[in-house]
Amino acid sequence: MTAVDLTEDTGEEAPRKARRSRRLARHLKRGGSEELNIVSMIDVFAVLVFFLLVSSSITAAKLNVLSLNLPSNDAAAPPDKQPLQLSVSLLPDALLISDRNGAVRRLDNTPAGYNLQALSETLVETKKAAPTENTITLLISPDVPYEDVVKVMDAARLTPAEARNLGLPRELYPLISIGDTPVSAGAAP
Repeated sequence: MTAVDLTEDTGEEAPRKARRSRRLARHLKRGGSEELNIVSMIDVFAVLVFFLLVSSSITAAKLNVLSLNLPSNDAAAPPDKQPLQLSVSLLPDALLISDRNGAVRRLDNTPAGYNLQALSETLVETKKAAPTENTITLLISPDVPYEDVVKVMDAARLTPAEARNLGLPRELYPLISIGDTPVSAGAAP
C-alpha cells in the first residue's frame, strides 16, 4: 500500500499553481522583485486629489452666496463714532429689535408667523436715522424653523420697493451676523 499525501493538490489547482510558480521564477530571473509597483496608484491618487480640490472650491463658492459675519469683541470703534449694534432676536412668539442703547421694540407674531412687514418698516426707519450703518446681528432661538430665519434675513437685507422709491439703497443691512439668543428668552439681548 502506498501512503497518500493529503497536502497534494488535485484537479485544476495543481496546474494553476505550477503556472504561477513558473511565472514568478521567470520574473525573478529577469531581475524583477516581489514588490508592488505603486506608480500607477500614485497617479490615480494625484488625479483624485486634484478633483477633490476643484470640486470643494466650486461647492464652497455656491455656499457663499450670502456672506455671514460672526460677531467678535476685538473690533473696537472710536468713542465718537460708535456703531449702532442693531440686533434682531428671533423668539418662537415674537421678534425683539434692539440697539446699543438697549432700546427694545417687540413685534409679536401674527397668525401667519413673524410680522415681517412691521420688521421691514422698523428697519427702514432705523436706516433713515443711521444711513451709513450696514451691519445687523440676528440672534436665533433654537426652536425657530430655518425657513423663518431665511425670511427674517431677507427682510433685514433687502429694502422694500416703497422705501427704494424714496431713495434708500437696494440693501438695508447687507452684513448679517448670526448667533444664539441669550439664555433668558424673554430678556433683551
